[in-house]
Amino acid sequence: MKVNEVFFSVEGEGKRAGSLAAFIRLTGCNLRCSYCDTEYAFSDGYDMTADEIADAVKDYRNVTLTGGEPLMQNCHDLLNLLRRHEVNIETNGSIPLTEYLNYPNVFFTMDFKCYSSHATDAMNYGNLRILCEEDVLKFVVGDERDLEQAENICAEFNPKAQIYISPVFGKIEPSRIVEFMKRRRLQNWHLQVQLHKIIWSPDKRGV
Repeated sequence: MKVNEVFFSVEGEGKRAGSLAAFIRLTGCNLRCSYCDTEYAFSDGYDMTADEIADAVKDYRNVTLTGGEPLMQNCHDLLNLLRRHEVNIETNGSIPLTEYLNYPNVFFTMDFKCYSSHATDAMNYGNLRILCEEDVLKFVVGDERDLEQAENICAEFNPKAQIYISPVFGKIEPSRIVEFMKRRRLQNWHLQVQLHKIIWSPDKRGV
């Protein structure tokens, strides 16, 4: 497998935010979002076997498989080796998730790309119907139009996943998201910020 980096830190986002985890960042991505903060993972990387990766993270209960877009690579061998871990697959929402549904220790954090990402046309809407209560559906929003899109998607598909709303770093104040949530009474939404960009420099890698 082509790996960009393996590191250990706290989860910066989602339902495990603040908890320690091992991160496996795979190389490659099929999207080029306007606000991407991991462009270094598009092509930089080195080869590791699934056994080598699993051995590197063996001491951590929580494992996050991220990118780039991790599901551009075949992850089955690795996931079979990680069955004693709780694995969070962070995916950009463009790749069908159906072939990864049979791992009881895996949950998805699917990032639905809103208008300001310039990648919303790449979304696989079928994924919205198969996410379950253990999964996270994340909307990264940069303006009011993105917030309205997120609300419309939730109304149309009524996803079972937990809904998290994250501001594009430096583009929209979290208070504006809170005001939108209050106006629309979106009581099942969770506002989140990227903890790792608050604890460390926003550009720091391996955290």
